[in-house]
Amino acid sequence: MSSSIEQRQTILTRTVLIGMSIVFVTPLIVAFLTSFKSPAEITRVMTLPTQIYWENYAIAFGRAGRTFLNSLLITAPAVVLSLLIGAVAGYPLAYMRGTGGKLVYFILLTGMLVPFQIVQIPLFFLVQRLGLYDTIPGMWLVHTAYAVPFCTFFMRNFFASVPRSMYEAALIDGCGPATYFWKLLLPASGSGLAALAIIQSRAIWNDLLFAITLTTSDNARPATVAIAGFASSLQVEYGPLMASTIVSVLPVMAAYLLFQKSFVRGLLGGAGK
Repeated sequence: MSSSIEQRQTILTRTVLIGMSIVFVTPLIVAFLTSFKSPAEITRVMTLPTQIYWENYAIAFGRAGRTFLNSLLITAPAVVLSLLIGAVAGYPLAYMRGTGGKLVYFILLTGMLVPFQIVQIPLFFLVQRLGLYDTIPGMWLVHTAYAVPFCTFFMRNFFASVPRSMYEAALIDGCGPATYFWKLLLPASGSGLAALAIIQSRAIWNDLLFAITLTTSDNARPATVAIAGFASSLQVEYGPLMASTIVSVLPVMAAYLLFQKSFVRGLLGGAGK
């Protein structure tokens, strides 16, 4: 009797998961098919293209090709910097006791509640006066600074899940706090770093507000701005828009597929490490 109930629950769970997968995958499939359709076939959404129309990808790379490289040059260093700062800041907060640590932790958490629109204008003038407007290093700085509260929050909670006995044993063996962090704790936190790297890379790669505010030319403009340019108030170029969208989605999807196990372990707080 219990086995039949478990089988029904398994079937129901799998049915729900398959249904959710179809819901999430359908827009991607439609975008992929549309990227190969000619303008005359665009309106036939749920049909296969009669022939492969490569012109959409030619237009997408012709108008947005450099911006994909810019997105990569912005995302990779910004992710590394934000992870490094978040880990270094989260380490002492995970081991601090008393009201001082809680106060610092609370102040950092408030940074997660500040929407970008509030600091948009002051940030514009600040970056401009620093001489970093419309530059890739300027985008590194902004994304890293804005990610510090979340990265610190994430890594602090991950480090707190590591048994404190590991830290105490390292101290008994003559390992200092800095050595323990760089040689023991950080290498043991690979799953948490991988999970945070995927979250941050997706957020930075898909950013549009920072990109529109702080870049104006193809020298630093990321792909999201170029993709948005295919849709205007007068016309939407669906073919090139879908083609550029598919190209933009592939790097983040590939990163997730490569590190999905570490991503899941990291979200679970390092279970099983």
